Amino acid sequence: MILNLALLVSCSTAKAVSETDTKSTTEETQTFTGDYHSTTGVMTPLSCYCNNGGALLIGQDDKISVCFDGLKEKPDDCKQFTVTGHFETLSNEPESTSPCPKGRMKVFVVERFECK
Repeated sequence: MILNLALLVSCSTAKAVSETDTKSTTEETQTFTGDYHSTTGVMTPLSCYCNNGGALLIGQDDKISVCFDGLKEKPDDCKQFTVTGHFETLSNEPESTSPCPKGRMKVFVVERFECK
């Protein structure tokens, strides 16, 4: 009886740990609206991690780097966007001839957007 109780307790503990681990790896979807400034075609730190992106100015002083690379539809010449997606840290392992340094950058990966 005590052995069965110990086995039951250890199984429930293992299950709780795996549920917590799963929740910690889930990406949180967020939405932001702001003024957009494209950096596509311009050599900026973001261009080392994202081919089609820019900066989204939210409020007075908050700026996030946004990346549209995973979308089929690309943003037009829109000046204000509402974007929905998640933050992701991207790594860069450039070739020796690349002007980009090796590193990591946290960007907002856009899953959908709307021009305002």
